[in-house]
Amino acid sequence: MIANANTFRRVAAGTSLILAPLCLLLGMAADPSEPGVEDPLAYANNPGAVGVSATLLHYAWILWVPGVIGLVHLVRGRGVVLANIAGVVAVLGLINFSALMISDFFDIVAFRMLPVDQAEKLMQDAAQPAMTIAWQMPGMIGSFLGLVLVAVAYAWGGRAGWWFPAGVLAGILVWLFGASAWNLVLGLGGPVILLVVFGIVGVAMIRMRDEDWATAA
Repeated sequence: MIANANTFRRVAAGTSLILAPLCLLLGMAADPSEPGVEDPLAYANNPGAVGVSATLLHYAWILWVPGVIGLVHLVRGRGVVLANIAGVVAVLGLINFSALMISDFFDIVAFRMLPVDQAEKLMQDAAQPAMTIAWQMPGMIGSFLGLVLVAVAYAWGGRAGWWFPAGVLAGILVWLFGASAWNLVLGLGGPVILLVVFGIVGVAMIRMRDEDWATAA
């Protein structure tokens, strides 16, 4: 398969669309933070779980990149301009967002070596304007907005029904609300929705014929 350009790229893109939300779901499940309890020492006291969670979340964002490229590749005619622009926004956002996961490891060390108030100040001071403006904001906005718009372009181009962008938007909103509200059910429910909708599209891409992938008829 690796010697066949169409087969390899099609299967790789489709598989990525399945693995990315799966890693997101597993990464959220591995997070040692207790729902509803804001414990600054949660990461310091559970370095192993944090390492697993941060690594899975890192690869969730990375694995979405080839999947997004595959989605954009299949949009021809209607929605192509939106797909191209949204694809660039999504890819840059996902790469930026994946890099932010490394802060969890610094969180572990800071809270194990310093008093809580000093560790909190250190982590707050580390959020320099350049990091916020050039890393964090493009990462979050680019990832979430880009994924939704790519899904819109994919549906607009006739590659899937409008349930696809609706499901992507719903999954992201449920996940973000659950994470901000420290709600475990919603925090995991969002990734489950994303796994379902991206999984359906990913499986369809894997089962697609090479001729359809090459021509996107």
